[in-house]
Amino acid sequence: MSNPVFSETTFEKAGYSPNADHMTVNGSIMKTFILGLVFIMTSFAVIAYAPNFYGSIREVIIVSVIAAFVVGMIISFKPTTAPVLSVVYAVLESIFVTVLSILLNQQYNGIVFEAVTYTMIAFFTMLILYRIGVIKATETFKSVIITATAAIAVSYLILFICSFFGIRPYWFYGNSSLSIGINAVIIVVAALNLILDFDFIEKGSSMQMPKYMEWYAAFGLIVTIIWLYLEILRILSKIKSR
Repeated sequence: MSNPVFSETTFEKAGYSPNADHMTVNGSIMKTFILGLVFIMTSFAVIAYAPNFYGSIREVIIVSVIAAFVVGMIISFKPTTAPVLSVVYAVLESIFVTVLSILLNQQYNGIVFEAVTYTMIAFFTMLILYRIGVIKATETFKSVIITATAAIAVSYLILFICSFFGIRPYWFYGNSSLSIGINAVIIVVAALNLILDFDFIEKGSSMQMPKYMEWYAAFGLIVTIIWLYLEILRILSKIKSR
């Protein structure tokens, strides 16, 4: 989902490497670009071969989501694996996101373009606000965002478990004003997580963290962008279904 993994313990575990190649802002940007390219290329491949697995779309979604979650957890707890596994993660997430996007776009024509556009707007808005200092990643800010993100994650987990018992609360899954409002709040939290990502990259660079942390930072940024996109896709589908 988002990046509470970008915490002080991450800096402590990674340490620093003053006498060797170390993490840089430009390096992190390049790694993010690479993961983004992998994501896009995989997406095109999925679109091209989509007709071949229409009969097993549910299985494809479930397998890709579970695999991406496992890989993501490994990267989170062992950042040294990021140079390899972050690429694997980008591929798996691309499969899931692309298949889901295809299904929703068939139901609501143009929704994917809208979701991508709004995601880009949110990303660059947060980047500009961070760069000009309007939003600063203070310790209080970090604590609030991480707490809110954790609360959302726990809520999603509970709702996921409830779904196995046929419990799907309308106030969350429906298209009521309350449901859309909750979704909007989650989108704000997801967008603000980008500030934590930007701060992590700058701090990691200034602290001369190991070079592999560029991949870890890129992984974290990709996680947030995907989460933001999915939440925007969700709220658009709710609005269009009214």
